[in-house]
Amino acid sequence: MKPNWFYILLALAPAPRYGTAIQDDARRLSDGAVRLWPATLYGSLEELVRIEWIEALAEAERPDGGSGRERFYRITPAGRASLETECARLEAMARTARARLSVEVSRA
Repeated sequence: MKPNWFYILLALAPAPRYGTAIQDDARRLSDGAVRLWPATLYGSLEELVRIEWIEALAEAERPDGGSGRERFYRITPAGRASLETECARLEAMARTARARLSVEVSRA
């Protein structure tokens, strides 16, 4: 999974959000390592909608507040399943790396 997709899905996991809120949350969740510039963010949102991992909320489903121009997105069940699969993959990689790092190198 692309890192920007991971952080977008992670930002949407607890609740629907709009573009700027997704950008801000991704930056916060990654300790500043992921900066979703507008072209990257909106291109990624379009791709995630196309593959049905997220969906845009209908006007009647939008949360209260905001200027009314924002487009809100939410994670779909398929997106949540993909995020969970990616989390499990990353956890397995980290376990393997930790195990490998804890092995003492024998000096011959």
